Amino acid sequence: MVGQMIGTIGTAEGPVTAMLCIDADRPDEYMVHVCGEGASEMAILAKAHVEGGIVTLTPSLLYRPTETGNMYAPPRLTDAEVVWMRETRARLEETVDGLTGTWTGPEGRTGEIDLKAPRALDAVVAEQCTTWESFKEWAGRVRTESDAVLYRGHGSSQFRLQTTFHRAGLNRLERYCGEVLPMFRHHAEAVLNTRFDLNSGDDFSTVLGLAQHHGLPTPLLDWTSSAYVAAFFAFSDAIDSQRNPAVHTHVRVYALTRSFVDSTSPAVVTVPRVRPYVASLAILARLNPRLYAQQGKFLVTNVSTVEGFIRHFEGVDQRQYMLAADIPVGLASKALEDLAFMGLTAATMFPGLDGVCRMMRHEMAFKRLPTKAPGTPAGNAESSPTDAGPTLATELAKTVTRDEPSLPPHDQPTQS
Repeated sequence: MVGQMIGTIGTAEGPVTAMLCIDADRPDEYMVHVCGEGASEMAILAKAHVEGGIVTLTPSLLYRPTETGNMYAPPRLTDAEVVWMRETRARLEETVDGLTGTWTGPEGRTGEIDLKAPRALDAVVAEQCTTWESFKEWAGRVRTESDAVLYRGHGSSQFRLQTTFHRAGLNRLERYCGEVLPMFRHHAEAVLNTRFDLNSGDDFSTVLGLAQHHGLPTPLLDWTSSAYVAAFFAFSDAIDSQRNPAVHTHVRVYALTRSFVDSTSPAVVTVPRVRPYVASLAILARLNPRLYAQQGKFLVTNVSTVEGFIRHFEGVDQRQYMLAADIPVGLASKALEDLAFMGLTAATMFPGLDGVCRMMRHEMAFKRLPTKAPGTPAGNAESSPTDAGPTLATELAKTVTRDEPSLPPHDQPTQS
């Protein structure tokens, strides 16, 4: 069973948008998000019984949205909601591309349900840059002509835009925010010797950013404001991963326009929302030097296929929001050497010895002799003259003749 599907549910007022979310480790629980014009937004956690390709859903918990769109389970339901939960059932049949069926509720109410898995054809069509110079031309063009403001690099053009949260088989963000993040916060406070209040927007986003940059699955996608930083991550991943070059022939750099970022980013972003969404999320670089060094930006989402979501809105709005460029993996050495000339290396992107070692691995791929190491300063006064060479004091002493007075003691040069 696919972990996330999007489609429609029929109501008396007409069809409304529905999103089904299933976590891989809880296959018997289905979270159904319901939203749409003229419909009451809600999410229903249902127990699922699957037999012979037929899925029967029984509601067990109701979630309402707050004013900012956040999901919460009210401590008490209204009388009408109690009746609805008790008498509503759904019967769905598994199809090639999703689920279809009907729901029935109180007073004979019923409606059709049609849910479909994401389609591969929703992927963006990338521009082919056959040279590093043509990519640099593309980067300048999308910035000036398309007003691109966010960029992301992939070590293979075969990879799609999907968060580590969704790649881990997770889809229920209300569960993630209620169970996983509080546990990570507990460990992070012990390691960093600081306190985080998950009810504070700044602290919540800081915890998410730390989790993302230290390997915990999150609903975040890393982006940057620099096309060249994105290219660095694409090529460095291609070199470090050593994938099959016959299959992974190109790296990819994505770009998002300002119009998309502005139109999908409310002033307040709540992570476990009822509506399907992709939004820009502000995260402070506090306790996270990598974020500062990488000019890092973030998108947060509750949809498993970001490309399909963006392409859908491109069709609705008749505007291009997402662009991409593919570059041959064989240009990695040339690209990384040029990026190092710009000051973009693993050492600058990942402050610390790990970044230094990663940078040196990349330099070994340049196939050029390293620059001769600079001279080192002389040692202390007890050092061997052969090892240390002539000192500054020795050289100055040669310039003082017998007829010239000595320098006052406080002006004499000293050696540290």
